[in-house]
Amino acid sequence: MHLRLPDDVHAQLKQAAEEDGNSVNTEAVTAISDYLARRQTARVREVAREIAKEDAALLARLGE
Repeated sequence: MHLRLPDDVHAQLKQAAEEDGNSVNTEAVTAISDYLARRQTARVREVAREIAKEDAALLARLGE
């Protein structure tokens, strides 16, 4: 896979990699992995809110 980045983003990524003692590739993989984990967590929260809203009465009865 080839990833084309704007020059300014590449420069920021390169700077972060140098600060962390990583290669640019490792820094990119870490950043993408972190983004995907946060995205999945956000989706899980969204589904949980939907379930809580739909089943609010049942959840209230269970809490009694």
